[in-house]
Amino acid sequence: MIRLSRFSVTILLLVLSLTGCQPNLSQSIVRDLILLPQSPLAYLQDDDKQRPLLPEEKQRELAAQFLEEHYRPWQTEEKRIGANHPFWAIDWMSKGEVYAANLQPLDAERRETLTRQANAGQYPSLDRRAVTLRRVDVRALPTHSPLFNDPGQAGQGFPFDLLQHGVLPGGTPLRVTHQSLDGDWVFVDTALLYGWIPLSQLAWIDVPPGQMTASARHVVITQDEVPLQDANGAYLFSANIGTILPVSDSTLSSDTVLAPVADLNRQAHWVEVTIPHDQAEPFPLVLTPHKLASLAERFMGQPYGWGDSYEGRDCSGTIRDLFAPFGLWLPRNSADQAQVGRVVPLAEQTPKDRERTILTEGRPFLTLIQLPGHIMLYLGEYKGHPALLHTFWGVRTRTLTGREGRWIVGKTVITTLQPGAEKNGLFLTIGSLRDRAMNMNLLFD
Repeated sequence: MIRLSRFSVTILLLVLSLTGCQPNLSQSIVRDLILLPQSPLAYLQDDDKQRPLLPEEKQRELAAQFLEEHYRPWQTEEKRIGANHPFWAIDWMSKGEVYAANLQPLDAERRETLTRQANAGQYPSLDRRAVTLRRVDVRALPTHSPLFNDPGQAGQGFPFDLLQHGVLPGGTPLRVTHQSLDGDWVFVDTALLYGWIPLSQLAWIDVPPGQMTASARHVVITQDEVPLQDANGAYLFSANIGTILPVSDSTLSSDTVLAPVADLNRQAHWVEVTIPHDQAEPFPLVLTPHKLASLAERFMGQPYGWGDSYEGRDCSGTIRDLFAPFGLWLPRNSADQAQVGRVVPLAEQTPKDRERTILTEGRPFLTLIQLPGHIMLYLGEYKGHPALLHTFWGVRTRTLTGREGRWIVGKTVITTLQPGAEKNGLFLTIGSLRDRAMNMNLLFD
């Protein structure tokens, strides 16, 4: 029988009492979500809301570059963005323990199977044009199954499937450069993403149609989950905000666009789809604060989805899809997005000075704020503090005993740089976004 001294009992009781004093956040809402208007329209300045944020000629030029990037995979001299390190996930699996969907360490047999299926020794084994037939996940290995870092650590495990590179919309031009050992998956390159998709999700293209060039007329989808159906009412796929499609005809109330289908030989054919003007508009939209804020309204409250998985978006997915309808090309990940335009370093400033710099130098609706692994859009000032739109997994927390956690937000919201600060105290430390802000960048400046 173990006997504890009176001192040890006192310490034990103190620790237990302190643990009990730690606030339970599971049923709490971050106060910023109550205090700050959760509508981007609330941050508009009436005098400027209809004034274009870019000169018309400049926006036309950027939109033309957007379409050139969109169709680049079909060009003969396409540079493969995935060629530098296409099999990074094999190296990652071999360097340490990774965890499978059951949150148990991945066994050696499964690791070897995934490595073998990637068929890395034969890369590149193909060079063909193709097009996506629907919204498709792009994976780092030829598998739908997720792989995680240690799920016991805060900010790891679900939903952070490290095999999820992102999502490509239906109708996206592809360059197919490789095939899995069993032939079920192909490795694709676009100007935006590279990685593996199932063969069943694409159709082959020998010669792209004349309407599918950077000089052709296009529309952009401006609502999420827009169902595309052919003339007979057959469902093709659903399109989300930012999906670009070529136009074959227009009326006062709708546009007729071309959408891909596959024949029995997996060759692409194009069918006409009619889309009402309240679901798609001529590309690009005119970039005004009001138009940008109105589109941003449609993202508010949407669920967080790492790599745009589970029908959601992550921080950089939201930013990219918000600007795409205006013909403004942004990279897929937050670190690359943070290098677009004029970059203003913040890391060497004090936290208060970072906030002051954003307020004095930031341009509302055209300024991004970068943290390690996260990106936000500056909307303007709210009661002396920057208001930021971002798709946010959660606030960092640390208990008195040093245990890290997350106060889950899990959706697109508007906050200050210190969401959750109201719970900061002796028993729980709340991580500040302000303390971690690295850069701000003024887009297209």
